[in-house]
Amino acid sequence: MKTFILPVLFAFALLGSPVVHAEEVKAKDASGITVTLSASDQKKVTQDLLVASLRVEVDNKDSRKVQDDINKAMKAAVDMVKVEPAIKVSTGSYYVYNYDPQPAPLKSLTSEDAKKRMVWKGSQTIDLKSKDAQKILDMLAKLQDMGFVMNGLNYTLSPELAEAQKDELMVGALKKIQDKAALVAKTLGKSGYDIAELTIEGSYMPPSRPMAMMSMARGGSMDKAEMSEP
Repeated sequence: MKTFILPVLFAFALLGSPVVHAEEVKAKDASGITVTLSASDQKKVTQDLLVASLRVEVDNKDSRKVQDDINKAMKAAVDMVKVEPAIKVSTGSYYVYNYDPQPAPLKSLTSEDAKKRMVWKGSQTIDLKSKDAQKILDMLAKLQDMGFVMNGLNYTLSPELAEAQKDELMVGALKKIQDKAALVAKTLGKSGYDIAELTIEGSYMPPSRPMAMMSMARGGSMDKAEMSEP
């Protein structure tokens, strides 16, 4: 299974002196001890969302023809994917530009002839997401049969699962901080501690690994591979 680690970091200032009342703060502030502690928690989580990106490319002497062909291809693709409720679909970047298929024209070439050589090229991407790997792979095969080309195919963590894991990691890290704070207070002969500052820096960066996209899409199945830990 493809997994990765979610790190969460916590840091706060620990007051080694006993908790005091507001009117006593000024008098006892100078004798207080401030300690900064940090802790982190991590967990392997199976990535549950398969994300794919494809593009359609069109070349033609007529720019309007290029745009029209792209629009028709994208509409057909989106309409087909929307039939499958398990797959979320969205359209991405779109561009059209002209270029010379023979980039080294002869010096004797007139500006009119150079203009005639120009070809318009257009492209647009379509992005698919699903927790059902088999359904998205079957759909990729259909889109490739329509002329779409793979840009990328990889597993990632769904937003809802990522948020749930962050909550668990936060609780684990806070418990570690509590244990450390109690130990420091006891070692320094203090009766307790108070939190002066708390910083939470939770983040995760799952590595993106491209798959053997065309063969996998047409091959039928795709397993979640094991990712190495950082």
